[in-house]
Formats: sequence, C-alpha cells, structure tokens
Amino acid sequence: MLFIFFFFAFFTSVYSESYVCNGTNTIQAPANLSQVLNFPNTWNISQTIVPNYAQNQDCRWDIEVPQGYYANLLISSVTKTPSWVRVIYSNGYVDEIYVIVNGPYMFVSPTFTVLLHAAAGYSGGLAFEVTYVPIPTFNPINYGVSKTDPQIIKNITSCVITAPTQVSLIASATNPLEFFNNLRKFVVYDGPDANSPFIGTLEQVLFSDKQLVSSGNQMTVTNLIPSLPYLDNFIVVQDYSSVKQFTRFRITTCTGTNDCFCELDATNGTAAVVAVSKSDQYLKSLSIAPTSNLTVYYGSIQNSNIVKTFKANDTGFPQKLNNYITTISLDSNIATVVFSYDSPNENWNTVTDKRTGYVSSPNYGIDSVDQSVNETFTGNDVYNYTTKVISNGLVGKATLQITTYDKFNNIIDDHNYTSNSIPTSIEDVHPGKTLSIIYQSNGEKTNGVLIDFSVLKTGSNSCAIQFVWAVFLVKLVISFIDF
Repeated sequence: MLFIFFFFAFFTSVYSESYVCNGTNTIQAPANLSQVLNFPNTWNISQTIVPNYAQNQDCRWDIEVPQGYYANLLISSVTKTPSWVRVIYSNGYVDEIYVIVNGPYMFVSPTFTVLLHAAAGYSGGLAFEVTYVPIPTFNPINYGVSKTDPQIIKNITSCVITAPTQVSLIASATNPLEFFNNLRKFVVYDGPDANSPFIGTLEQVLFSDKQLVSSGNQMTVTNLIPSLPYLDNFIVVQDYSSVKQFTRFRITTCTGTNDCFCELDATNGTAAVVAVSKSDQYLKSLSIAPTSNLTVYYGSIQNSNIVKTFKANDTGFPQKLNNYITTISLDSNIATVVFSYDSPNENWNTVTDKRTGYVSSPNYGIDSVDQSVNETFTGNDVYNYTTKVISNGLVGKATLQITTYDKFNNIIDDHNYTSNSIPTSIEDVHPGKTLSIIYQSNGEKTNGVLIDFSVLKTGSNSCAIQFVWAVFLVKLVISFIDF
C-alpha cells in the first residue's frame, strides 16, 4: 500500500510538467476496493486536458485485480504513431488504444497491464482511471451441444455450455456500438463456472477472426453488467471436433438490404464464415481462384449437410440461402463472397440460359416439421429444366411435386412423389417455360428436401420445343379420351 501512495504522490509533484513513469510499475489493489485509482492522481476522467508524458520512454503498469472483482478501466490518450498505448489482458490478448477517450475496459483476476511507448521526438498525453466492481452473482443457463447440433444463444446473461469433446465459440456484433461498449463486458471462462481460468471476451473473439476453444468439455460465458443486455446479437457454439479444421472462423456482420462483401482467407488453412438469419439471404456473387472450392453447409458441419460446392466457373448466382445456420468454407487461397438480403432485386426466381442452382428446405439436414418449400422459376424463353433430387424428405405424409408450364401456364410435365413413390437420383429433364418445385412436409418431421437444377435454353426452332408441344398435345388427347 505504501508503494501505491508513493507512486501517485510522485506524479502529483510533476503533474505540471511532462511526467516520467520509471519503467515497470506494479500496482496492488487498495485495501478499500471502493477507492478510485487515478493516474496521475490529480487527474480525473471529467477533465478535458490529458497530462503530457515525457518523450523517449517505455512505461508499464501491472495492476492487480482481486478474485471476485473486475477492474473497470477508462483511458484518455493523445498519442501519435510511432508512439502507442496498449492494454494487455491476463490471457495475453493485446488491445491498442486509438481514440482520445476509450473504455470502459473490464479485466478479471489476477492482473491486467497498461503499456506506453513514447517515441523520441513525439509528444503526447496519457491518463487513466481504475475502479473495482464486485462480479455479480449469476445463475447460469445450461446449454448442451452434440457433434451434429450447433446452438445459437441470444440474450446472454450467463451460461454454461457443455459439448462431447471441447466447446467452440464464435461471436456476432451486427451493431457497431457493440464492439466497444458491450462485447467487452462478456467474459469467457475455460470451465464450468467463473472460478475457471479466464480465456477471453466476446470482443476478443470477434476481432480475432478465430473460434475460442475450451480445453475441456465446458465453457462459461458471463455478463459483468447484467443490466445491459446483448441486444439482438448472439454467439454460435458447437462441438469443436466438427469445426477444428477451420483456422479462421467467424460470423458475418451483414445487415439490411445492402450488398455485404465478405472475404475468406484460406492461405494458411481452411477458412469459414457463418451466416445466421431467419430471413432469406442470397449468395449474390463469388470471386474465387480456379483451384479453390467454396462449400456451403446447412446446419452442422458434416458431409450429409453439404448443399453445394462452388468453383470459379459456376453460374449458380444468385443462390438463396434459406437455412437458419449456413456455414460457407473455403479450402485454399482467398475468396470474396457477396451476400444480399434484398429479395426483389436479386432475381432469384428469374432464369436465364445455363443458370444452375439448388432448392432446399429451410431446415435442411435437421429433423424438423418446418421443411416445406415452394419455388417457381421462369424466364423469357423455353428451356430444358434438369433436376436431380439429392434428398427427397419423403416420409409419412410428406409430398414432392415437380411441374413445368408453357407460356400460357398450361401444365406440360408433372411429377408427384410420396413415400410410396420415391423419385430416382437420376437427372430428369422437364421442358417448359416455367418450373415449379413444391415440397410439403404436412406435419411430418423430416430432414428436408434438396434438389439441384440447371437451365438450358432450347431455341425457337429446336427439337426440344417441338417435343414440349407434342407432350402437351398427347396429354390433351388423353384427357379427352378419359372424359
């Protein structure tokens, strides 16, 4: 305690001049934890003038945080490159201070560090305030994840996640204000409670572009200020064994109707991004190297949940992503993916020659009663629509109908499937101007339907268009005979 008094008294005596901080300083928590620690001690956060530091020095403050408390740090800094101010968490994470007033930063036991590098020939100022706050008592909500069941957790106060092997966590922040004012207050512990080792904050997870992984099968997330919720943001947790191949892994921060550009960097290993939305999203375009593959998963990361693998020459855009949790992974190089939420302007249901794509249930790959899908595609010409049923989802009362129409909306080709009449996995060609795909689960719990399609213009004088009308006339004659 005498060291603390001497330390702050020293700065009182030189406050009117540029101060020297004497290298490394260890600051213990005061006996009275309600005491506010100011550096320098004649300064407080309400003052607009920041005390100047002397040039050509390096300063370090290692500040103790007692068990059961967290330290709230506010910093005022006027620093220009090549000088800098940084804070270091007890897990080793380093955050650099860029703005004049920054904070609050929140640190849990045992310590945190403030660093100043004052370059020769560059003047600047630094001051900070530390207060100690009891960590609130919390009653955690328990979540369990399986190897095939990623979980989205919203409205976090505190929670304990349990996985079969290890827990993987990634965080979102769709609101830019969350970056500083909210994400820092969510701390993550490597174990079943807040007495476990501190391994990060949600802000650290967001900016690291990597998943946070527990050493064992449990992880705890705690909100240090429960009165401030996590707004409309969320975390995605799952078993690490399913996603350990991802060296870079994050959630998209796309919002609104504007195009959202997302870069995936797989130069040092497989990279992935998770898109979470209850509204339809669209993969609008893709820039990818000729040797790379971009794979789309619905739900968990397993081969049975792959809905599409894109390559550089693919023509399947726009592509609707109508699953709640969609993961897009890149196996090599760098790719740029453009997302959109603007359905009317994406022309998803308008086809052109050589268009490809797929139709899927909204919860494909997960047993759910919410699997029905109704899609209609049409264009300005007559086409050969080629479909291939990858997964039919036909159990119980579920039904699948694939129909094509001519320009007068007359049925040309109509196929109806049930659990007693299963479609083959062989490609079928359906001539017509319009293609309709309707899958109805009818209350059955199924893993949904997945159908690939491609479009090829027939041409006005082709044999195919003659075949279209021949089929129509034959069906018309048969209907009269039956009548």
